[in-house]
Amino acid sequence: MMLDAGLPLKATSAGEIRRQLRDVIHRLKVRRVWRYLDPATRGWLTLASSLESIKFKSREVLSVLVKILKRVKSLLSPPKLIAEIGVRYAWSAWRIASSWGNRDAESWKNDRAYQLYCGLTALQLSRIIPGVSHPELNALKDVLNLKGFWRFMRCLGRIL
Repeated sequence: MMLDAGLPLKATSAGEIRRQLRDVIHRLKVRRVWRYLDPATRGWLTLASSLESIKFKSREVLSVLVKILKRVKSLLSPPKLIAEIGVRYAWSAWRIASSWGNRDAESWKNDRAYQLYCGLTALQLSRIIPGVSHPELNALKDVLNLKGFWRFMRCLGRIL
C-alpha cells in the first residue's frame, strides 16, 4: 500500500503520515480548493492530521486515507489530471496508427507530452461536443461540491 507521493506505509511513522496529511491540506488551501471539498473528506483529513494519539495501524483507517488521497491527488496537480485523461486517447491513437502501418506509433503511447496534448484536446472537444465525459473528472465530482467542481473546471479552462 502506498501513501501520498509514493511513500510505502510500512516505512513511515505516524508522525510522518500526519506531516504528509498536513502538507496535503496546506496545498489544497493554497490552491483554494479546500473549502469546496465535501465535509466528509475534509473531516477525515483534518482528524487524521490533528490527532496525536492515532497510530495508523488499522487497515480500515489507512485504506480510507489512501482512497481520499487518490481522489484528492488530481486537485493538487491539474497537468497530471490532464495527462491522466490523455493516456486513454494516446493509447487509442497508437492502436489506430499502428493498425494503419505506422511503426513509429509505438513510442506515442508512453510519451508524456503527447498524453498531455491528447488530454488538452479531449478537454477542449468536451467543451464543444455535449455529452462527452471523462471518468477522471467524474471522480472529482465525488470529492468536490458542485460550486467547487465548476470553479476547478474554470481554472482548467484558464490553463487551456
